[in-house]
Amino acid sequence: MDLAEKVKAIVSRNIRGKAAAAVSGGRDSMCLLDCLLRFSLIPAEDLTVIHVNHMIRGEEAYADEKLVRDFCRAHGVDCRVVRENVPALAAEHGRSLETEARVVRMRAFGEYGGIVMTAHNKSDRTESVLMHIFRGCGINGLTGPTERDGNIVRPLIGCMRPEINEYIRIYRVPYSDDATNAESDYARNYIRNKVLPLVRSRYPGVDDAVSRLGDAARLAARASEAFAQPDGSAVISPDRLTGGAALSLMAAAGLSFDYTSEHVAAILALSSARTGAGVDLPHGFRAERESDCVRVFAKESFPDEEHPFALGVTRFAAGRYAEAAETAERADVSGSIIDLGKVPRGTVIRTRRNGDVFVPYGGKRKSLSDWLIDRKVPRYLRARLLYVACGGEVLAVIGYATGAALATDEKTETAVRLTAGRITDDEQT
Repeated sequence: MDLAEKVKAIVSRNIRGKAAAAVSGGRDSMCLLDCLLRFSLIPAEDLTVIHVNHMIRGEEAYADEKLVRDFCRAHGVDCRVVRENVPALAAEHGRSLETEARVVRMRAFGEYGGIVMTAHNKSDRTESVLMHIFRGCGINGLTGPTERDGNIVRPLIGCMRPEINEYIRIYRVPYSDDATNAESDYARNYIRNKVLPLVRSRYPGVDDAVSRLGDAARLAARASEAFAQPDGSAVISPDRLTGGAALSLMAAAGLSFDYTSEHVAAILALSSARTGAGVDLPHGFRAERESDCVRVFAKESFPDEEHPFALGVTRFAAGRYAEAAETAERADVSGSIIDLGKVPRGTVIRTRRNGDVFVPYGGKRKSLSDWLIDRKVPRYLRARLLYVACGGEVLAVIGYATGAALATDEKTETAVRLTAGRITDDEQT
């Protein structure tokens, strides 16, 4: 099966109607874009190209941007360009260029709102799995990039780089070579340029082998997906807790090695323990009994941090962020819509502090700690939440409740939805 047939098979399985393609201007992404158009896999009018200019390589970055724009213009494809100063953002947030670039790209993909195709190929999958192994990953890290993850589709995932290079040669597809790819300072480039050539010289089938490993790991991981939570923790009902379930519970939370039979026994004991009881596990993980479940999670301590309240994205340490965006809605189930006109001067978005008090909409004033307990917010989660506050008064618990002071009403002119999330280094592919 040639490259075009491989791409067609994945596109036909995963895409109906409109979609976007992430195009950097390099060989892989230009190959993907050309293939989609040349073989009419997606009509030009249904395709959007997303180009992210990371502003890392000076004039070369703008040359890449022009290449992509010109190609899209010539083929009648909508091109959306996002420019972000990744070096400045990385320095501001204390993250690597690789991580910050990924944060920027994922945000751009999320803003598109639909399926986004990326040009990850089989060679990329090998590199990613090795990177995860060297860092010390769990079973999910062995999967690497696959055909589809949520709204991300990878039509080239079954293709090797030599196939892509041959396609580029035959069809004379324009592309730009990133000179930094030849440097081995970055972890991925070191593996690509130094490690894998040696491995392939001895084991030429390594890429197929790693892909098979990744597929097997994905199947194994699915066995524990029922336990996994969006925040990275894993839970199970106490009456379902067995030895095998305890192992799956730990794997779903990201702990897949260095535990012992004593750790498994301690987790099993939590099925009949009081609420709040817990046990520390290897590598900074912990298991705790909650009112209706047993939870395994990675212990984390976050710095006391605050930022002035403002519309848009507010970034916090460890990849966390809060976003305040205008909305036509006036209320929601989570209670995270506020009246912008009621936000007092000096309001901030911050982490939790001792002595915080909260007056929920329709409720009585009480300590934030008591409110969190009454609301049955898991103890491990309380320090991870982000709060809108003025002084010691919490005005909103993002994702959980709006305080009485900021509640919307019939006089509200501008309503704002508050959301919070997190992007971590482990999400790199």
